[in-house]
This record gives sequence, C-alpha cells and structure tokens, in this order.
Amino acid sequence: MQTYEGVITSWKQDRGFGFVKSAASESDIFIHIRDIKHYGYEPKVGDSVNYKLMYDKDGRIRAYDAYIKGQPAIQLVRPKTILRNKVPEKSKPGLEIPFVLIALTPFVFSAWLTMEQHNILPFVVYLVMSLLTFLVYARDKTKAHKNEWRTPEATLHLLELLGGWPGALITQKWIRHKNKKVSFQVVFWIIVMMHLICWFYIYVLPKISMSLDTSFIASSL
Repeated sequence: MQTYEGVITSWKQDRGFGFVKSAASESDIFIHIRDIKHYGYEPKVGDSVNYKLMYDKDGRIRAYDAYIKGQPAIQLVRPKTILRNKVPEKSKPGLEIPFVLIALTPFVFSAWLTMEQHNILPFVVYLVMSLLTFLVYARDKTKAHKNEWRTPEATLHLLELLGGWPGALITQKWIRHKNKKVSFQVVFWIIVMMHLICWFYIYVLPKISMSLDTSFIASSL
C-alpha cells in the first residue's frame, strides 16, 4: 500500500486531531492521534509525516498508520471494521456529458471548417495540443503523488491557450487533477471562453449575418 509524505498544517492538542498538507492531494487530509505510531509525543504544526490513506466508516478520506519523521515508531493495529479500501486516489469519477460536449465544440467547428474551406489546420492543432496537454497533466499528477518537482501552472495554461484546453478539460474530470483549485480554474475557463468566443465571431456570426441578409433579400422580392 502506497505511503505519502506531508506536513502537519494544524493540530488541536485538546481534541487529538489535525490536518496534513501534501502534494498528493489538493485538500488537507484529516489525521487523528490514534493513527500516529508514537507514544508520548504530541504532534505539532510543521512536523513532517509519512502516512497511508483510507476511508473511515462514514466514507471520508483520512490518514492512518502515520509516523512523524525523527520519532521512534511502533506498529499500530487497527480494527478491520474501519478499514474499507486503500485510497491512493479518490473514487474514480466518470466523464460528465456537458463537459464532454464542451470539449468537442472546437473539433466540431474545425470539422465544418475543413469541409467548407478545406482548412484542416485548426482540427490538427486542437487534436495534437489536446493529446500533448493530456500527457502533461497526467505526468504532473504522477509527480504530485511522488512529491517530485511539479509542472508550473503557467506551462499548463500556455498549453491550454495554444489549443490544448479540450484535453485539459477531459483530464481534469477524468483523473481529478487541477479541478478544485479556484485560481487555476478561473484562468482555465477564461481561456475556454476566449476560444469559444473566437469561434463565434469567426465562424458562427458570419453565418448568422449571411442568413439574415438572405432572408431580408427574399422578403424584399
């Protein structure tokens, strides 16, 4: 079972629990004093801790079999009724239809453009950049689990801006990476809207104008 590394960011001594921050998770992980392999040592903020993940009886993620670096450890035995599953990640999500449709939008417009103007470049750019962005996101997720050097967010946003945002959207929902950080999501959706607005002005609006002009001419005859 995989072991994660983190730092205790808060600890309530009177209640015997706190929270651990780790690159393996975008949210803090709950940890209780009874899940730490030490007697006579009170954890404190800033302690480096190694731990495993599990679901408790209420289905919440928490740390267990944890030990503080630099402190002697003992083996803990936990009741089997509490342990449900090892949790290297959260439950695997499905791809929601609305997000899939949004991700397909530029490919649909690009396909129409290819058929009407024989310009395949936008379709190829979206396809290649989406695949590249998917791979970079997945690699960054792996680095997060291993506590390795992460891919800068600016690099991820640049890939999205250059046409990789459909792949980024699918990856965010599929492997749940970078999908909860508000500041990241704000920039991401600004990029998405920029692309969709560009398609509206370049492709959709001219067709609407042409249709209105045709209707006006027909009604005038």
